[in-house]
Amino acid sequence: MSDGAEALVVLGAKVRPNGAPGPALVRRIRHARRVWAAAPAAFVVASGGPAGARVSEAAVIARALRASGVPAAAILVEDRSGDTFENVRFAVALLRARGVRRALVVSDRHHLPRALLTFRLLGMEATGSGPPWGPNGRPLRRARALLREAAALPWCVARAIAWRLGGGERDGG
Repeated sequence: MSDGAEALVVLGAKVRPNGAPGPALVRRIRHARRVWAAAPAAFVVASGGPAGARVSEAAVIARALRASGVPAAAILVEDRSGDTFENVRFAVALLRARGVRRALVVSDRHHLPRALLTFRLLGMEATGSGPPWGPNGRPLRRARALLREAAALPWCVARAIAWRLGGGERDGG
C-alpha cells in the first residue's frame, strides 16, 4: 500500500435485520474495495460483530470483499467486537499475530479520528481513509455525526488506557 501500511482494516457499521448492510457499511465496503484494488494489501481485516448475531458486520464485509475479487485467504474475520474500541483491540491482535506493524483503516471520515487514536493507543501505527460524505452528508447529518464522535472519544480513550495499564498488550487481545 502506498502509505507503507501492511494491512487494510475495514471497521463495521450497522447491518439490517435481513442481513443487508446499512448505508454506512455500504460506503465503507465500497471504499475498501477501491483502496484494495488500487494497492492490494497482504491482509484485510473485516471487523465487527456482534458474535451471535444473525449476520455479523464482519461477515457482510468479508462476503462483499470476496465478491469484488479480494482473495478469501487474505481476509481475516473479526466478529467478536461490539464497538470501536473492541474493533481495534481485536483487529490489532489479529494483525500482530501475523507480524503486521502498520495498518490502513477504512471507516467514515467522521469516525476515523477516534478509530486512529485508538489504534495508536493500542500500539499499532495506523493511517485512515474514508469515503467522501456524499449526497447524504447534509450539514445537519454531519454535525450529528461529529457530535456523536466527540461524545464517544473520551470513553474510547479511557478504555484504551485502562486496557494498556491492565496489561492488555500481554494478553494478546
